[in-house]
Amino acid sequence: MDLDLRERLRRLGVRKHAAPLKPALQSNRDVAPLRAQLELMSTPCGPAYVSRSAYPLAHRHGDRALDAVLRHSPELLARLIVGRTITEIDLRRAIFLDTETTGLNSGVGTLAFLVGLGYFEGERFVIEQFFLRDPIEEIAMLSAVSRRAHDRQPIITFNGRAFDVPLLESRFVLSRMASPFADKHHFDLLLSARRAWRGSLGSCGLGSLEFHLLGVRRGQRDIPGAVIPLLYREYLAAGGGEPNEDMQRVMYHNANDILSMVTLIACLADALTQPQDVAEHFNAARFYECAGDYDAAERSYLAAVGALQAGRWRDLRALIPSAQSSNSAPPRQSLRRAARFLKRRGHPEEALALWQRLAEAGDVEALIEVAKHYEWRMGDLDRALTYAWRALGANSQPALHRAIARRIARLERKALQSKA
Repeated sequence: MDLDLRERLRRLGVRKHAAPLKPALQSNRDVAPLRAQLELMSTPCGPAYVSRSAYPLAHRHGDRALDAVLRHSPELLARLIVGRTITEIDLRRAIFLDTETTGLNSGVGTLAFLVGLGYFEGERFVIEQFFLRDPIEEIAMLSAVSRRAHDRQPIITFNGRAFDVPLLESRFVLSRMASPFADKHHFDLLLSARRAWRGSLGSCGLGSLEFHLLGVRRGQRDIPGAVIPLLYREYLAAGGGEPNEDMQRVMYHNANDILSMVTLIACLADALTQPQDVAEHFNAARFYECAGDYDAAERSYLAAVGALQAGRWRDLRALIPSAQSSNSAPPRQSLRRAARFLKRRGHPEEALALWQRLAEAGDVEALIEVAKHYEWRMGDLDRALTYAWRALGANSQPALHRAIARRIARLERKALQSKA
C-alpha cells in the first residue's frame, strides 16, 4: 500500500492489526438477525459472491420494528413519494437498494463493488449483499443483481435517484446487459425526508435522520462512508479473495443503511398521520404543501397554530432561535412559509399569530406584515409605525430599506391627516 493511502487511512481512524472489534451492544428489545450465509451464486456469466442475512419482522432497528412500516396503508405510502405516478405501494414487492462504490461520482470509472438488496420475504426481511471480489467478476455480479431485482418494484433508495441507480444503469450498459431498474417506479427517501424535515433538522443526511428521528446508534463496527473506497482499493491490492475484516465492516455499514430505509419509511408515515407536537404538525403541513395537497397542508398548519394559540409556544422554541443565532435561518424560513400559506388560504388571524412570534425575534418580513395588519385591518397607525420603524432598524438590504422608508413616510402622512 502506498504511503499516501496509508496516511489518509490513518487520519480517518483506520488501523492495521487493530484489536478485535467487540460486538455492538443491543437493547434488550432487539431481536438478533439470523446468521448470515455466504455463498457463490451460479449465473450464466459465472459465479457471483453473495452474503445473505434474514431478520425476523420483530427485529428492532432503532426505535421501530421492521414490520412497523407494513402497518400503514399502501395508499398512504404512495403519498410519501416525490413525483409519484402510482396510487399505492405494496412494500412486500419492493426492493431496497444501496451500493458501496470505488468513488463518490458516477463516472464510467466508478464501480459498485457491493450492491445491497433488501426485501420482505414471508415473515422475514432479507438482505442480500452482492460483493465484487475482483473487478473481473462484475458481469456475474450484475447478472445476479438483475435476477433478484427483476420482478420487484418500486425501487427504494436513499439518494439513489442521483447516484446509486444511474451508476448501476451505466454499468449494465457497459456490460451490454438490460438494466432491471429501467421503467420501474423509484422511491428516493432523501427527497421525501427533505420535504418533511428540511428547516427543522440541520441536515437530512441518513446519519442525521438516524440520530434525531430513528433512534439508531450504530455499533463500533461501522465505518465512515468516505473511507470505504480507500479500503476497497487496499483489499484489492492485498489480492482480494474472501472479504477481509474491513470489507465485513463495509457490509455492516451497507446493511445498516438498508435497515434504516425501512424504518425511515415508517417514521415518515407516522409523521404524516400521528404528529405528536407543534413542530411535527408544521413538518407534516410542509410535506403536504410541497406535494400539492393544499387541503391537507391547511389542516396541519391550522392544527399547529391552534396549539400555539392555546399557549404552547414553548413547543416551538427550538424553531425560533434568537436573532443572533447562526442557525436561525432555516427555522424562520419554515415559519414564514406557514404564515404565507395561511394568509393565501384566507386565514389572516392564524397567519398573524406566526408573524407576531417571528416579529418578537426581529424578523424583518414579520415586522412588515404586522405593520400591515395594524394599518389596514386594525386602523392603528401608531402601532403600525412602531413595527415599521423596527423593521427599518432590523433590515440591511438597500432596496428593502427604501421600501420600508416609503411605508414609514406614508404612515406618518396618514397619521397627521387623521389628527388634523
